[in-house]
Amino acid sequence: MSQTSKRKKTTPIRRRKKNSTRKVFTTRLFSFLILFGLLLFSMGAAGYVIFFRTSVAHGAPQPDHEVDIVFEEPYSAIPELHVEPQQAGDSSLPLVAIIIDDMGYHEKIGFELLALPINLTFSFLPSAPFTAELEEQAFQSGRVVLLHLPMEPKSKEWDPGLGALLIGQDRQEQEILFEQNLRAVPHAVGINNHMGSLYTEDRAVMAALMELIHARGLFYVDSFTTAASQGLAAARAANVPAARRHIFLDNIHSPDKVCQQLEKLVLSAEEKGWAIGIGHPNQATLSALTTCRGRLLERVRLVSAQELVMKVNPL
Repeated sequence: MSQTSKRKKTTPIRRRKKNSTRKVFTTRLFSFLILFGLLLFSMGAAGYVIFFRTSVAHGAPQPDHEVDIVFEEPYSAIPELHVEPQQAGDSSLPLVAIIIDDMGYHEKIGFELLALPINLTFSFLPSAPFTAELEEQAFQSGRVVLLHLPMEPKSKEWDPGLGALLIGQDRQEQEILFEQNLRAVPHAVGINNHMGSLYTEDRAVMAALMELIHARGLFYVDSFTTAASQGLAAARAANVPAARRHIFLDNIHSPDKVCQQLEKLVLSAEEKGWAIGIGHPNQATLSALTTCRGRLLERVRLVSAQELVMKVNPL
């Protein structure tokens, strides 16, 4: 009896030790798995920061990286018009207007261009992220503001962006888009085309567009992205004051090359009485306009696109 009682007393004790051992083992294993999981997570997070965030931060497209964003369809040398340009009045110096297109994507360079002490004209893309603040700054600084109106290019490779006018749209849709784009650039007094090598070759759609421009008292500058553009002819037929671009300043993003293009712009103005150049918000153009504008622009009078267009289109 006593031995049986002793066995009954000792047996539960052994079970409690076994259960306790299992609990300790389970707790330690669970803790180990949690710690191991945290270690793997930490290593993964560190690897992401080191290998992805760092490389993306250094290599991802940024709004102020002119080489990372393609805004204009590529253009080759486009011949001059086969008509004699009108003289720009009685100015003692030839007139030059320089339009900076594609404003609204490059915030830092945009503000730096606006701060230059020269009479530049600024053309804003309606859907760009910094258009509202840069356009307001341009207006407050007394600069002439244009709407850089997106139009359909020939190649599907090039995207003109939101709100683009396309040949296949009906007239009502195009008028709605035109109004929306114009509201996004509220201080615009004129328009020039963004891309549009296909659109501007179509006389019918350009005639309809000129009706809209004329009804709002605006002027038009043909960016002349195609030698077959109907922009000037349609503008004259609709009695819209208009002119066209002569020189692209920054096909090559090099300050020296931009300075050479500025020289060509000046020579063109000296030959014809006036000329229009178009540049873009990139570091090369900013540097060139900062460093070499003095020796070139002392030979011409730099005016706004509005003043130049009105002088060559006497009403």
